[in-house]
Amino acid sequence: MTTALLIIKVIWDFLVKVFIWIMSNKRWSLIIVLALYGVFQTWQSNSLANDLNSADAKCATKVNQAKDELKQYKADQKEAIETAKTTVATQQQKWAEKLLKVEQDASKKIQDAAAAASALDVANRGLSQQISRANERMSSASSEAIAEYAKTCNLVLEEMATAGGEIAKSADGHEIDTERLEESWDVVASGEKPSN
Repeated sequence: MTTALLIIKVIWDFLVKVFIWIMSNKRWSLIIVLALYGVFQTWQSNSLANDLNSADAKCATKVNQAKDELKQYKADQKEAIETAKTTVATQQQKWAEKLLKVEQDASKKIQDAAAAASALDVANRGLSQQISRANERMSSASSEAIAEYAKTCNLVLEEMATAGGEIAKSADGHEIDTERLEESWDVVASGEKPSN
């Protein structure tokens, strides 16, 4: 404890001597205080300038990093847009090709059906004329000729029934093709992807 008191006494004596010197040398005391204050202010302004330069460098780095990220984002978006445009164009071309093929097939089937209808009309007229002539001849024909005519009529009716069945199958196929064509038109008009 005496050591602590001794240290405090020494410090007190030093401070008293400094105070007495300051009071006796006021001019030099003021110069020393101002010089110390100037040194402190210089040190503080240099420290703040270094802090400001450091903050400016960090800010510039972050700004450049944000610019780079923005450029990369824009490039990615541009690439994604180009890819989407290419995909859409390719898909539209595929649908257009499918639609063209369906239209061509439908057109060919319509032409085939028209040709078959025309041939059927010609055959129908020919049969009508033959039936009309046969009816005229029936009144003067013999019983054997009438029996032969009846057999022939039965054969013709069988062939007509067979042909009628084939025509019905073709009509069903045509109806299915028509439905598919209408579905294709609906898909193209709506822009939806067709189901396979």
